[in-house]
Amino acid sequence: MPVVTIRPATADDANALTELMHGSAAYRGRYASILDGYAITPEQIAKDVFRVAEQYDARSGFYSLALAGEPELDLMFVADSAQGKGIGALLFRHMMGEARRRGVSVLKIVSHPPSVGFYQAMGATIIGTKPPTAKATWSRPILSLTI
Repeated sequence: MPVVTIRPATADDANALTELMHGSAAYRGRYASILDGYAITPEQIAKDVFRVAEQYDARSGFYSLALAGEPELDLMFVADSAQGKGIGALLFRHMMGEARRRGVSVLKIVSHPPSVGFYQAMGATIIGTKPPTAKATWSRPILSLTI
């Protein structure tokens, strides 16, 4: 696998990360509604812990760790072209390290249903279900990860 670097996101990444997120095949069809009108903002990048994975100087994935209130993995995306290359696991382990450095011992993950197996493989356990909403018209597994 080519070298992957992980760096802090900057305000200048907001549009590219939004495009990466909206380009995800995992959010087409029945899952598309949750992203309708959603864009990552420079303010969100400044507030949360955002990290970007890059290969060949191109963004291949990112995560967002929200620490206000109950610590939560808010967003995690890997570009479709980078799927299956270990970037998701690399980002997840990096996120765990960032959480640990910030004193987080337990992290909440409200999962996209097709991603729940990945999070379980990374050590998270299902602790409940978030009921459907107007934007997410399906139930979402809630997982807990001990850091």
